[in-house]
Amino acid sequence: MFYSLSYRWQKKRYGKAASKTPLAGIYQATAPVSRSLMRENRFLVVDCEMSGLDANRSQLLSIGWVVIENARITHASGKHLLIHADRGAGDSTRIHGLHDATIAGAKSAAAAITLLAKQVPGSVLVFHHAPLDLRFLQQTAYENFRCPLLFGYVDTMLIEQRRLQLQGAESGLRLAQCRERYGLPPISGHHNAMTDARATAELLLAQTSYLGGAGRVSLCRMGIQCSRNQYVRGV
Repeated sequence: MFYSLSYRWQKKRYGKAASKTPLAGIYQATAPVSRSLMRENRFLVVDCEMSGLDANRSQLLSIGWVVIENARITHASGKHLLIHADRGAGDSTRIHGLHDATIAGAKSAAAAITLLAKQVPGSVLVFHHAPLDLRFLQQTAYENFRCPLLFGYVDTMLIEQRRLQLQGAESGLRLAQCRERYGLPPISGHHNAMTDARATAELLLAQTSYLGGAGRVSLCRMGIQCSRNQYVRGV
């Protein structure tokens, strides 16, 4: 219920402003139905890389995504966008291996958000540790278009946290740690946003299988939420 109310409120509040921007399509789209089954939905699994952890001082450096349809990963849908950051790569040089020279000729943040927004209608988004990615995505969208992104999403970290709580267990919630508990292989090679998005997609499918399968588990059970503007500074 709260998800549906929040979605309608965001749509009403920002719909008029969004209609004049590249985000118009996501405000015109129908909200995902929380009672629908996982198999009935298209998922856009997203991962972001940033120059730091503070959205007020750091910037998006890349966005990666991959699509899940009919409970299968569509590998050809994978996309990795590098984003030009006028304040440099920051901590990402050490964490992600992105250097100033790598992102020098990259897309603008506005262009990257526009491309992402084209993928959103008709999709449920998926993140691992959604608050961090959402903080940067919403801040970037608002800075460029004066309105936030609007979509329903699930968080694989939150799904795993709830599962462990029900079992009375405590364990790590990093992406690699969560994958290991389901017998998924280590993430190979150098990480980038697209490889981590694909790793998150595999984790979501493993979690869904554990909970009963994509033909039995609903979005509501997976904890669908509405992206909101609480991550936007000054709004």
